[in-house]
Parts: sequence; C-alpha cells; structure tokens
Amino acid sequence: MPYHNVAEFLILNANRYPQKTAVIYRDRHITYQDLNQKVNSIANGLRELGIVPGDKVGYLLPNSSHLIEVYYAIQKIGAIAVPLNSRIISREIEFLINNGECRALIFATSFANKVKEIKKKLKTVEFLISTGETDCSEYSLEKVAAMGDIDEPAIFQDENAPSRIQFTGGTTGLPKGVVRTHYAEISQMLGGLVSNCVGANPDEVVLIQCPLDHHGGHSWFNYTISAGGTLVICDSLNADEILSLIEKERVTYLLILPPNIYLRLLDCPTFGNYDLSSVKLVQSSAGYTTPEIIKRICTGFPNCRMKYGWGQTESGLGTSLIFTLDMVEQGVPELASVGKPMPLIELKIVDENDNELGVGKVGECLSRGPAAMSGYYKQPELTETCIRYDGWLHTGDLMMRDKNDYFYLVSRKKNMIKTGGENVFTQEVENVIRQQPAVVDCVVFGIPDRNVGEAVVAVVQLKDGCTMNLKQLQDHCKEHLSSYKKPRYADFVSVLTMDNAGKIPTYKLQAIYKEKFNNYTN
Repeated sequence: MPYHNVAEFLILNANRYPQKTAVIYRDRHITYQDLNQKVNSIANGLRELGIVPGDKVGYLLPNSSHLIEVYYAIQKIGAIAVPLNSRIISREIEFLINNGECRALIFATSFANKVKEIKKKLKTVEFLISTGETDCSEYSLEKVAAMGDIDEPAIFQDENAPSRIQFTGGTTGLPKGVVRTHYAEISQMLGGLVSNCVGANPDEVVLIQCPLDHHGGHSWFNYTISAGGTLVICDSLNADEILSLIEKERVTYLLILPPNIYLRLLDCPTFGNYDLSSVKLVQSSAGYTTPEIIKRICTGFPNCRMKYGWGQTESGLGTSLIFTLDMVEQGVPELASVGKPMPLIELKIVDENDNELGVGKVGECLSRGPAAMSGYYKQPELTETCIRYDGWLHTGDLMMRDKNDYFYLVSRKKNMIKTGGENVFTQEVENVIRQQPAVVDCVVFGIPDRNVGEAVVAVVQLKDGCTMNLKQLQDHCKEHLSSYKKPRYADFVSVLTMDNAGKIPTYKLQAIYKEKFNNYTN
C-alpha cells in the first residue's frame, strides 16, 4: 500500500488545493492549507507534551472543526484516537477513559462540569486539555497548539498500527473498544469513495448532521477530506438552519441519520422557500426506512438519489443501494433490503455451525474485508469468538439474501435498538430498570417510531402494592444512563407472560406494543 497513515490524504490535498475550502463550520471557511497547519501545530504541541506513538488520546467534542483538527493531529504523530460519544454521562466517560487507558483527554468547555466530577478517578490521564479555559484542565487546546509550530511533523508510518479505538455497545451491556488500524481506515475510505462516488469530483460539498464522534461520522469526514471536497459541519438539528446551509453552500451530498430525521426537514413550514436543487445524493442508515420516507425525500430534493445501507464499526464497510421514485411506484421487493456489499467487503449468510446458507435462508451475516477491525481492545476472548481463523467476522445480525444478491436485515442477535442514530442495548437498560426497588422484572425492546427511528419500550413487572409511572421510570434511568437510552414508552404489569421455554416472547410484545402505541409511531 503506498499510504501508511490515514492523515496522508489531508497532506495530499493541502498541497493540491491549499486555498480551497476544506471545512465550513458556523460561517467559518477553513482552507486546506489552514486546516493542515492547525493540525500540525496541535500535533507538534502534543509531541511537546510527551505524547508518543501508541498513546491513547480521548476526545469529548461535539460536532465542530475542533474534532477534525484533533483527529488528524493524533493520526500524524501515531497516537491512537479514542472518540467519546458527546451525549454520555460522567460515569460512562470515566469507564471509557479508564478502559481505553487514555493518557490525554481533550474536551469541549461545555463538558467541563462532567470532567470535573470524575477528574480524580481518571487513572491513566496525565493531560486534561479543554477547547477553552476551565478550572479543571491544565491546558487549553490553543495553548497546546502554541507549543508547536505549523511545520509538517515527521509523519508516523505504520499501516498495521492502531489508528482509532471506537467504543460501541455490547450484548452484556458493557462497551467494546473496536480497534481499527490505519490500513482498515484507509481501506474504509477507498471503499466508501468508490461506493459513494465522492472521489469522482473534488468539488463535492458534503453536509454531515450525524455525530462526528461515531464511526459513520469519522468515515464520512475522511471520505470528504481525502477526496479534496468541502465538509459542512452541522452541530444542531434545526431544520431551518440545515436547509439554509444547503442553499447557501450549494451542498451536493447530505449525510443525515437516521432516515426519519429527513422528515423533520420535509415537515419544516418554510421548506418550500429554499433552493435545494444542488443536492444530488441523500445518504442515510442507522434506522428503518419506508416507501413513504423514500418517496418524500426523492420528491423534496428533486435532483437527488437516496442511498441507504447497513454497516458496523467492526466490519467498517457494509452494504448500500440506491432508492428511486420508480422503485417506490413499482413496489419492488428491494425496497425492504439493505442493498448489496460495498467494494472491498464480502458477505455471506451462515447457520449456527457456520455453514453457508443459500438464497432465501435466514442466518447470521458474516463479513470479511480489509476495512474490518483487528479486534476488541483488551478483550481477546471476545475477539476470538467474533473473528474466525480465516478472517470472517460474525456480525451478530440475522439476514437473508435473494437471488440477485440483495441482503435483507431480519433481526439483531445483539438485541440492539437504533434510536435517533444511537445504539441502545436492551440488556443494559433492563439491568438499570431492575435496580429500581419497586421492580420485579422487565423486558426492553424497540418499536418503529417516526421521530427517532426506533423507540425504546419497557414492559415492567412491579411488586405487589407498588405503582410507577413513565416519568418516574425515566428519572430512575437517567440517574444511571445517558438520557437517550431511557424508555420512550412504558407499560406496567402485574406479571410478565413467558413461553414454554421460560422466556419472554419479545417478538410478540413488539407486535402488541407497536399496535398499542400506534398513534405515536405513525
């Protein structure tokens, strides 16, 4: 491979297009030259502090230009990026930083109180760096940048070294650190460029609304920067602001997650006042879609195609397909699919013994390709159960494929809910609910929801003589979990019905409560 570090593509385009706009954030237009020089100053400053290759650097940053600068600075010096979900609570930050053994934590000043609460519990952190002045950090990001200079550092070059540890949820309720090498990140970038055609034209303008701290956010800003395009960063879900940005910056690509979030734009009372003719591709995933959503998107953005797919942090690349109005009008079965494999990835469906299944058979989807993770950080046993000796990775998702090699997501073995683009693992929520003194047992699952893709639902069995309402349950959950993980709907029962095997038939409850909360989910 001619490239050994994912940041080499930023350097390439800083030399090719020095005065071209690389990033637009809050009316600031940052050129490729300026972006690269700011990255260099942060990288050199981190080196002055003593950060060396292999050190883990966590960052707790909302969507902003700071996140882009910090990410590439970490890459250039061979440190390992550990992005943290900006919506998590202090206890979760503490766990992830300690689990990831981060030597430094870079955080936005808006998170200062969270960091201050856990500062003394961060076992491995030597450097706390905030984006502004706070009373709980020794350094500001500007002070670190001032310690360095704008000269290009000697770039770290080892494509097999870890580039990023991306924490994702697990079926046990504990997060897993997905280790992604520079080779995997570059392969992800190349496969994505081909699949999305971003690299065919360096003048693409890509607006990203989804969290940049997620795998999808990292992938898409890498696509954009590596192609020499312009990245428009959106830090809120204000429909008028997004529509105004599309018109003003002549956005060509939209990345908004999950699909139903586009309905917020389409339902905006002023939607018709904006010129959206520049948009030619609308990308989404991380939630269910429907023919109605597809039709409204393709109609609302008259020059666009809608791209949809499936993927994982572990597999890197995934599947994709293009939806059109013709497909909706014809009612083709592919509307229910997640598409075909992207370039540089193989998929197959297997039974419980890893025997490959044929067309129309439901089994676990396995993936293989250069963009896949190298394993889970400090979890060798889990890595061994996930990655086979021949490189096939167990995705944990049940799928089937048709005769034309379109794949269909049937269910998740992981019992994961996608709500508002975030992963919520049912067992984690169930464990918290069961800690409430009035609770005997509970079951948590997801149902389709127009606003967030899937809504978290809890059916709770209470102790005799006890009562509880939804707000009380939510307040209890918010003491122990990020707010987005709390149940959106709940029902309180005297007994949880079980089947003959002694298990609660979740799929039956999903059908019942999808109907019960029909007024909310349609």
